[in-house]
Amino acid sequence: MFVVDEAMATAVRRAFDERGEWPAVAELRRHVCIDDNDEALRVVRTIASWRRSPEASGRPPA
Repeated sequence: MFVVDEAMATAVRRAFDERGEWPAVAELRRHVCIDDNDEALRVVRTIASWRRSPEASGRPPA
């Protein structure tokens, strides 16, 4: 188990958006030790699907 902070999530999402799934897996592995490719890919896909909540951005909800 590990914690994903905003900086790590941003780096993984950027790699995913700009270069694809496997570069995002490599970025994830820079931050945490995950040996299983299937698990790493699942985590990357999960992180890539996250979007910041309005509360986190400092803007009031619409």
